[in-house]
Amino acid sequence: MSIRVKLYMSYLAMIFVPIILMSAFMIFIFYARGVEDVRHYYENENREPYLQALVYGELSYVLRNDSGELEKKEYVAEIQERLGKLWAGLLISRDGKITSVAPFLEQSAVHADWQQLLDEPPSKVAFNSFRFETSTVDFIYPDGGEGRAVLFRRNDTVPIYWRPVGTAFSLAFIGLTSLLLTYFVSRSIIRPIKKLEAAALQIKDGDLSHKVEATTKGEIGQLSIAFEDMRVRLKQSIDQSLQYEENRKMLLSHISHDLKTPISAIKGYVEGIMDGIANTDEKRKRYMETIYRKATDMDQLIDELFLFSKLDLQTVAFDFKVMDIKRYLEYFLDEQRFDLEKSGVGLQYIEHGSDPLMIAADPDKLSRVLTNILNNCVKYMGQSSGLEKHNIVVRVTELEEHALIEIEDSGPGIEKDDLPYIFDRFYRAEQSRNLETGGSGLGLAIVKQIIEGHGGTVWAENAEHGGALFCLKLPKSVSVKTVGGHEEHTNY
Repeated sequence: MSIRVKLYMSYLAMIFVPIILMSAFMIFIFYARGVEDVRHYYENENREPYLQALVYGELSYVLRNDSGELEKKEYVAEIQERLGKLWAGLLISRDGKITSVAPFLEQSAVHADWQQLLDEPPSKVAFNSFRFETSTVDFIYPDGGEGRAVLFRRNDTVPIYWRPVGTAFSLAFIGLTSLLLTYFVSRSIIRPIKKLEAAALQIKDGDLSHKVEATTKGEIGQLSIAFEDMRVRLKQSIDQSLQYEENRKMLLSHISHDLKTPISAIKGYVEGIMDGIANTDEKRKRYMETIYRKATDMDQLIDELFLFSKLDLQTVAFDFKVMDIKRYLEYFLDEQRFDLEKSGVGLQYIEHGSDPLMIAADPDKLSRVLTNILNNCVKYMGQSSGLEKHNIVVRVTELEEHALIEIEDSGPGIEKDDLPYIFDRFYRAEQSRNLETGGSGLGLAIVKQIIEGHGGTVWAENAEHGGALFCLKLPKSVSVKTVGGHEEHTNY
């Protein structure tokens, strides 16, 4: 619920809730006294003006035309009883002396000075917290005696103090209800804001581990969700920065080690030449060849590092071209077959189906991928013993939306613990970090970067009959006819 709706509802509740509660209270009072009593009360109250008119008219007639009736005790008692039912009563006198006081008046004012009220009747008087109006009529008895009748009629159905007390009670009830409603509405707004404040302080202090939960809906709930999104992104950014820092440290460590080893070897061989250890042409030639090989390895390492850095920063431009991957692999492997056979490695190419399999790829980058994988297979097959002939099999298969390239060697395979990490930068299954046997640790990382740049995926597993199996999955290209009649190709 939004804050605006909450405020509107609280304003309406401040108006209607007291009315509803007061009505419920009155209904409870009525039912506590009994429905019949309340009904009888209202019926009498509605009939009261009519009954008062009858009695007052009769009394006025008697006072002016038949005053002798007031000397009859039975009539006076009857008229006083009838007036008492109408919350009224007579004070009757003869020659200045009181002859009758209404029982209703005596009950209402036990200690009243009736003689004084007879001699000097006020226009209004209060008895027992009730206000009365007075009406005075002077008349003559049949024998010539002077008479006076003072009519006391109660104005209020409730005591005088009930009205201000009831008003004060109603105002207090309304005020208390408003305070309670304001408290609960403000608490429903302030408490989530306090939680957001605590979360903001934790974020300010660098603690991003506590989740910000949206406990309410509306504006504050949306603000909580925004805070949680900010916390998650900040945490991801910090974690990424820490990972980058760790990668940088690891990069410096690996580069230092991989460069220091060949440099130390080159220095050693150069010192051997300078000190005259290589004292024959054969030794000097062997030393120079070793120096050249080490320098070449360093140059290759720097090239791979430079390429990987550009791929990691996504600054390498891909020159995508639509091509038949089957024909591309056929030509590429023909070029590689001669060099591999000189190394004692046989190369076999298998394609499933004769139809073209079109993909959009950068031929140069794809060539680098295949070369790195083949070199990796050759290096690790060279470490295995007991085989006179090593083989590499390359297969290409058409899937529904992808082209699958599988490269399988007959080497020792990959340790199960190493499989998840072989495409990580600087990771080597052979931990000695010997460039002669293990490479730089960047070859397969470059493969992963290039394949992902093509929108594909790469993974490795162990073949069913031993050896490593590298799988490349690249999206197929779809030809689309243009207005000019030329075909354009896009990836799935």
